[in-house]
Amino acid sequence: MDHEIIVEATLELKDVQELNLFFTRTSRVMLAVIFFVVFIGIVLLVDGERTGTEFVIIVLLDILVSVILWFVNRWNIRQKSMKAFVSDKLIKQLYRFVFTGRDIHYSSESETGKMLWTDIYEVRESPNLFLILLSTSRSLIVPKDSFASEKDRTTFRQFVEASLEAGQYHWSRVR
Repeated sequence: MDHEIIVEATLELKDVQELNLFFTRTSRVMLAVIFFVVFIGIVLLVDGERTGTEFVIIVLLDILVSVILWFVNRWNIRQKSMKAFVSDKLIKQLYRFVFTGRDIHYSSESETGKMLWTDIYEVRESPNLFLILLSTSRSLIVPKDSFASEKDRTTFRQFVEASLEAGQYHWSRVR
């Protein structure tokens, strides 16, 4: 019989927030950069004749506002995650995952499923989670600390690497 890893996990608010912050990271960076560039562009268009000191002050203010925008956006995503978590009864259930080299079984009080690794769209790793993407809009969230040991996490990564194409999995640089 194939080696199997059994993981039982109940998601917490911090897991859902990490998921949403992880997947919005690029758009948050783009928003801050676009704001920075547009603000500088508007200032230069309105009056292109600035002294060096004025321009430095404007750039510093622009950086400050861009950083504030980054944190406000992050706070907003955390708030929306909290609202979604509070309203979702299914996400708070205990999930049981059984990973083998061939497939994934998952079950909770409300649902049961089985899929082959070849049916998986992508697997990503964030600092505290493994995210098994079934599509671009649906995923299974498995907290890393719900694995029994580091050996099980390593075996899980080996299952993924053996079953998916190199571009279908992305491991965190920090483990």
